[in-house]
Amino acid sequence: MLKIEGLGKNYGGESWALRRFSLDLEHGVFGLLGPNGAGKSSLMEILSAGMDFDEGSARLDDCIDLRRNAPAWRGRLGYMPQSFDFPPHTTGREVLAEAAAQQGISPPAIRARIEALLERVNLQWAAARPAAEYSRGMKQRLGFALAVLHGPSLLLLDEPTAGLDPVERTIFRDLLAEISRGMTVILSTHLVGDVERCCDRVGVLSRGALVYTGTPWDLAGAAQGRVWEALMDDAEAERQIATRRVVSVRRTEGRLLARIVSESAPSPEAQPVAPTLEDGYVLLIEGSA
Repeated sequence: MLKIEGLGKNYGGESWALRRFSLDLEHGVFGLLGPNGAGKSSLMEILSAGMDFDEGSARLDDCIDLRRNAPAWRGRLGYMPQSFDFPPHTTGREVLAEAAAQQGISPPAIRARIEALLERVNLQWAAARPAAEYSRGMKQRLGFALAVLHGPSLLLLDEPTAGLDPVERTIFRDLLAEISRGMTVILSTHLVGDVERCCDRVGVLSRGALVYTGTPWDLAGAAQGRVWEALMDDAEAERQIATRRVVSVRRTEGRLLARIVSESAPSPEAQPVAPTLEDGYVLLIEGSA
């Protein structure tokens, strides 16, 4: 269990990366959405015990205070950053074994765990190869194995699928669902699809403040009756992008099909459509900007 109360990070004067951030999480995957500059990176750095904070508190498992006992916090923490640089000539299996040694886990106790994790992340076939030569998707899967090696209580995932192709992204999402059971997981991402696929709850950060917490489907439902699709030419699409909340545009039938969040029909030809999580997210962010 993670309990955050009134967390704040100040960079001087009125410049707050986070302000009055509070959140209670049980086991499960919590998706954290927000545009660039919203405060996601600052929150992840604080919760990974990599950056101090100026106000508030964070407690894990009802007994470990982040400010007062950072070493114990790190012992319960699994953290996966956005990217990895592995030492040259160190194999995937050796990367995991060296991490286990640094964590004080004895070789007999961890050997079976390493082999099981390599199989679950589908890297047993490449375990004897240098990890520095892995593809990006393979590095992300090895990084995930590193993060969960010691069975953490709190798992932080910072943009884990950024830069992955659609197939690798699907593989990672399935892997997260399988391995993260029994953990409290925060998945920080700008990819709405990650939240739709992986998360039971979602939070939206805007300008350092938590402006929404709830279920993904409730966030989608907030846009009910406000989502439209319309075929238009390039000039009209440009005008709509400049004046309205355009969620997406794709070319079809020689014209552009625009998906727009609006209180009223953006054009006489526009048709109402069922809202998605992305529609609700766009509506919320635009309203809090």
